[in-house]
Amino acid sequence: MSVPEPTSKKLWDRSAWTDARFFLQYLRPQANVFVPALLALALTGGITLAFFNLLGKLVGTALGGNASGGDLMAEANHTAVVLVSLVAAQAFIAFWRILLFAKASERALASVRRDTFSRIIRLPMSTLNVRRVGELASRIANDVEAMRETLVSTIPMLIRHSVMLAGGLVFIFLKSVKLSLFMISTIPVVLVLIAVFGARIRRLTRKAQDELARSQVVVDESLQSIVSVKAFRNETHEIARYSHQLGEFLTTAIRAALPRASFIAFIIFCFSVALTLVIWFAIRMVSRGEIDSAQLAQFGAFSGLVAASFAQFPELMSQLQRALGATERVREILREEIEPEDADAPRIRFQGTIEMRDVEFAYPTRPDATVLRAFNLKAEAGQRIALVGPSGSGKSTTISLLYRFYEPLKGAILIDDHPIRDLSLTTLRLNLALVPQEVLLFGGTIAENIAYGKPGADRAEIEEAARLANASQFIESLPEGYETLVGERGAQLSGGQRQRIAIARAILADPAILILDEATSSLDAESERLVQEALDQLMENRTSIIIAHRLSTVRRCDQILVMSGGTIVERGTHDELVRHEQSLYATLAKLQLE
Repeated sequence: MSVPEPTSKKLWDRSAWTDARFFLQYLRPQANVFVPALLALALTGGITLAFFNLLGKLVGTALGGNASGGDLMAEANHTAVVLVSLVAAQAFIAFWRILLFAKASERALASVRRDTFSRIIRLPMSTLNVRRVGELASRIANDVEAMRETLVSTIPMLIRHSVMLAGGLVFIFLKSVKLSLFMISTIPVVLVLIAVFGARIRRLTRKAQDELARSQVVVDESLQSIVSVKAFRNETHEIARYSHQLGEFLTTAIRAALPRASFIAFIIFCFSVALTLVIWFAIRMVSRGEIDSAQLAQFGAFSGLVAASFAQFPELMSQLQRALGATERVREILREEIEPEDADAPRIRFQGTIEMRDVEFAYPTRPDATVLRAFNLKAEAGQRIALVGPSGSGKSTTISLLYRFYEPLKGAILIDDHPIRDLSLTTLRLNLALVPQEVLLFGGTIAENIAYGKPGADRAEIEEAARLANASQFIESLPEGYETLVGERGAQLSGGQRQRIAIARAILADPAILILDEATSSLDAESERLVQEALDQLMENRTSIIIAHRLSTVRRCDQILVMSGGTIVERGTHDELVRHEQSLYATLAKLQLE
């Protein structure tokens, strides 16, 4: 995380301009829409200036008494027609300006959302395990939405008022340089206040965005674990957790509102005092004959325009500061290192020989707690290797290293005698397929969930995979068959049904190496029988690594590795291991199989 610069000037010079370049980076592809929108914006600002010029001239003529009643009305009628025409033209151009800005900004923000999600989904597991799901989701939802308000509303308003302010200043200087200099003498004070207050507002609004992200984490975790929440009757506890995080956000948001309110209130005070002084100074100039009433009327019209435009800047800058804080959080995600993108890597099918040599590993978040030490594994192509042992012995970590979710601290992992660190992730992972203990399906149809193993698979391939997974019978008995929606995380299906869909998905993927992580441990006897039959079909002619607590599923494995404390303490076949009555495996076998 970047450390804030010590002064507001540096903060604005560096971070704010970096954020501005970030916006432009995404708006550049929309130049054919955004540039015409900017031109339309400048044109509407120019029309507003012309409107006030004509209005001021008409009022000046009336106050100056230089025209008779008939001439005055004729000029008023002509000016009124011109003014209405200008307003109509402005409304027409404003319609296209708003439409073009919306198109450009929404397209740009869609690209930001897409890039942010693409970055998040490609983050390495070591990074994803540090960040919470709700926080990452908040970046796409809350932070990008704050940026949307800036692109759609704040920046166009800022540009429009800048054009009107600059044009208004030119007009009032043409009317009276002396009075103009007196009126704008207060501007430097306001600019200093924008720099000082803006840095603090930005810092606090960024903190508020962080607190809001943390409250979103509670929502996501509670809804994802809603069964546990209700089973333990912890609704009140979750409400309290959310209220606490929301309270933190509210406190920070109010703290951010304090300098913002002070800033705006002080600016209003300055403008009021300045207006009073300008009126006093103008009357003084009229009394001395330095300016006539007609010039004063036009000067007053443009002064009102300048004041109105300038009065918008504190609020607009405050909104911009909030958006820049959100932008900084999104940019942090986009700066994170991601896994290599190698979608074009060759699709090479492995034979399936696996070797792990003296592997040592500790998770980045717990570097002092070694999970694997001096770990050695050798599996020939087509063999079935079982990893058994108590929880925390390192079984699942072994699989994570094989997938290269993490890199070992020491040792080497080879497939077909090639170090996996030299293989592309795409080549490696397309040769692996995982059937986990807890299958969480995506919220689409059964067919879509099976096809996840091979995107683009046709219906015949999907149905054949389901048949081999012993899933076709229950699928076809459903009213909508393969088009049945599985519900949130597959909640509409039983555990055994979800498991068989996961197996069908793995069959469709046709991996060289199959990994079964407690694939039958949570099933009833009938479901286990059906799933085990499907697994036997799936494991044919593939190297299989089976993680199991239930030893009934590993008795036919070619090799069983018994793990404890991150290392292998026993290895052999089932029959070999049970002969040693004092061994850990024999003890487990007596408890489960006798």
